[in-house]
Amino acid sequence: MSDISNNLKNYEGRWKHLYKLWRSSLVQESLPQMDRWLAQEFAKSSKYGSRDRRWYSEGIFAGIRYGYFAVFCEEFFKYSLINNDYNKIEFQGFIQNFKKKYSNSNEILSSFRDMSEERFFTWIRLRYLNLNYKFSENISFEFKENNFIDEKNIFDYINHNLKENDSLLAKMIMQSIPLWFSEYIEKRILVSNWDENQIEQFFILLESRPPMWLRLNDAKYLKDILTELENNGYKAEIFDENTLKVIEGKGGIFALNTFRSGYFEIQDLASQQIGQHVEAKMGQFVWDSCAGGGGKTQQIASYLKNKGVIYASDIREYKLEELKKRSKKSGFFNIRCVSWNGEGLPKFQREIENNKGFDWVLIDAPCSSSGTWRRNPDSKYRATKENLKSLCDLQLKILQTASCAVRPLGNLVYSTCSWIYDENENIIEQFLSHNSNFTLEKQVVVGSPLQNADTMFVAVLKKISD
Repeated sequence: MSDISNNLKNYEGRWKHLYKLWRSSLVQESLPQMDRWLAQEFAKSSKYGSRDRRWYSEGIFAGIRYGYFAVFCEEFFKYSLINNDYNKIEFQGFIQNFKKKYSNSNEILSSFRDMSEERFFTWIRLRYLNLNYKFSENISFEFKENNFIDEKNIFDYINHNLKENDSLLAKMIMQSIPLWFSEYIEKRILVSNWDENQIEQFFILLESRPPMWLRLNDAKYLKDILTELENNGYKAEIFDENTLKVIEGKGGIFALNTFRSGYFEIQDLASQQIGQHVEAKMGQFVWDSCAGGGGKTQQIASYLKNKGVIYASDIREYKLEELKKRSKKSGFFNIRCVSWNGEGLPKFQREIENNKGFDWVLIDAPCSSSGTWRRNPDSKYRATKENLKSLCDLQLKILQTASCAVRPLGNLVYSTCSWIYDENENIIEQFLSHNSNFTLEKQVVVGSPLQNADTMFVAVLKKISD
């Protein structure tokens, strides 16, 4: 068999297997956390090489990233068959009807399941062709000649009308954002006073993952890190003395000696900027109450330079075990891990009582993760109005409880990886209405659209009295 035939067979086989993976991901009641689910699927078989894993991952994430847009195209295609001429369809009215029909994630997922994989990925491939994107190994999205002519014509018509339509809903469909989020986006635009350029940039950035950002645990290793990155095919720009932006290169970064030695961590720029709002000084006491994997914990530890103490808590014990290993590797010996479920305060050592509480308390609260849709687009299908209300109740509860650990004239820092007002400014407003002994020093949205990063929120409050 010729090389061309082998390549074609491999190409067609890959698409068939991608369809199978896509179907398997939809079996569950709700969409799984896709990066974790794919890792589990790949671990089941040794047939997946590194190139295969990249290709299938990109394919599945393409489906997730633009799945809502694919449903819109399919609905418009069906409607055009009924009306015989799609040029006669009133476009804005169709958008409004689509919004009413697909008003929650369950209806979207049902449509994913009902649509054949070939038709679903037809729309996805057309969308990517429009962006001039390709999968790994430069495998093209091009179709066999004369196939999908009607779909291509419909797509071109939809694409033209969405770009010509200046409405918020049209922008959301183009970026495959479920339309029930429109009220939340409108609120964010209003509260943050985004101008037209910022609004446009917010939507444009959703078309791609943010770059890889690196945070140095000690600026003295900057030259060593840059040298090893360059020697391993990476190109990086210096953002500031503690931050690098990787602009070229992929794979293998965890094997670098500078990473294994704890010289740097992979941490999004917006996340780093949250950590920077904890302006802890050497000798102070800090509590990172929802530490997760400990990226911000280590960032704060780098400020303390092993002088002072930082407590790290999380409800997940395995996360704290990971943090212990990472902090040891990085040379931070002043991090103390304490499990916490959000009920009451953990049992801290006597030093905290003697200090009358913590100088800084950080609450990186569990949230909708709307600010990470660029890298985790599956989360937009798990965020509903119902669970958003539950999250807001939990956020306020955690903030209220953790605030009791702040010493007089100490600082309380609240953050989320969300741009939704309800989870951010509204939580701060509610908290202050019941806690007159705290004042708001600052609150801001960081990252996108002002920077090529995730979108996150941070507020700093000061305790002015007991």
